[in-house]
Amino acid sequence: MSEPLAHNGSSSTHDKKFDAEQIESREVGAAPLGKRQKTARHCKRFWWVHLIIFCISFLIIALCLVYVAMPKIAQKGVDDSSLEVTEFKFLDPSSSSITLYQSNILHSPSMYTPTLDPFVAGSYLVTNGTFGPEPIIFINMPSIHALHPSSVQTVEQKVAINSLEQLTEYATQVIAKEYVSTALTGSTILHEGKLPSTRIKYNTTSTYKALNGLKGFNVTNVRINVTNTDGSPNMKGYAYIPNPSIMTIEMGNVTLTLSTDKAGIIGTSTIPNMTLKPGNNTLPMTGTLNQTLVLGSTDTTTGIMVMKITGRDCIYNGEHLTYYEKALSQNVLSLSMNVQQIIKDSLTGA
Repeated sequence: MSEPLAHNGSSSTHDKKFDAEQIESREVGAAPLGKRQKTARHCKRFWWVHLIIFCISFLIIALCLVYVAMPKIAQKGVDDSSLEVTEFKFLDPSSSSITLYQSNILHSPSMYTPTLDPFVAGSYLVTNGTFGPEPIIFINMPSIHALHPSSVQTVEQKVAINSLEQLTEYATQVIAKEYVSTALTGSTILHEGKLPSTRIKYNTTSTYKALNGLKGFNVTNVRINVTNTDGSPNMKGYAYIPNPSIMTIEMGNVTLTLSTDKAGIIGTSTIPNMTLKPGNNTLPMTGTLNQTLVLGSTDTTTGIMVMKITGRDCIYNGEHLTYYEKALSQNVLSLSMNVQQIIKDSLTGA
C-alpha cells in the first residue's frame, strides 16, 4: 500500500514542475511591447501625473501672459497712440503762471479701450526731435479713457511756469515758425477690464501750426493828426494780424517800436488788450510818431516809407511778460507805408 502512495506523490510533483516550465516558456516566448503600447500603458498608470504637469504649465503660461506680456502689450498700445492738439488757449498770463486750455483728440489704433489714472505730465518743447532740458510747465492730466479709434480730451487749469527760459523759447518759436512741437511725458496706472493694473510711461509728441512769423501783418485805416506835435498819440488805425494756428494767446497791452533804416526809431504804437485768436484779427491801435523823421524817411518820388516793426513791451495787469516781449522783439516785421496817401486821407477825413 505504501508504494502506490509514494508513486502518486511523485507524479503530482512532476506535473506541477511541468506546468511551471510551460508558463515560463510562454512568457519568454511573448512578443515585446511597441512604443504605442508602452505609451498607452504608461498613460494609464500615470495619467494623474500628466494632468498635474499640464495644469502647472498652463498656469505658468497664463501668469506669464498676464504679468509679463500684458504690461508690454499695454505699453506698446500707449506708445502707438497719438495726441492731436485741436485747440490751445493761453490766458490770464503773468510772470509766474498762465491759464491753459487744451483740447485734444487721442488716436488709438489698439482694439483695447484702457483707462489711464490721472497723472502729472511735464510739457517739453521739442526742437528738431530734441527735448528741451526741462519742462515748460507741469499739467495735471485727468483720467483718460482711450477709445478706438479716437476720443476727445480737454484740460483747463492754471499752471505754474516751471522754466521761464523754456517758455521764452517756446513763445519765440510759436511766433516765428510755421509749426511747433511739444511733448507730454509722465507715468501712470493703466486699467484694462479685470486684468491686473500696470504702470506705463506716457510720452507723446504733438506738432501743430504756429503763427508763422506773423506773415500778412498789415495796418489799415491809418490816420495821422498832423497838428499834434506835443508828443502825445498822433496816429490811429487798425493792426491786421493773421493767425493760422490753433492758439488763442492773450498778451495784454503790446507796444511796438517803429523804425526806418534812414532815421532809426521814428515812434511807437500800442495795441491795447491784444489777444490773438485763430483766424484773422483786426485790432485797434494808437501811436506816437515823429512826423519830421517820418517825412525824412519817405521816398519823395513814390511817397512810400519802408518801416520796421519790433515788439517792445507786453504788459498784462501792470506786469511785464518778458517771455512774450523777447519773442516779439526777435520777430522783426517790415511794412511799406504810403505816407503821401495817409496824409491825404488824414487831411480830407476820408
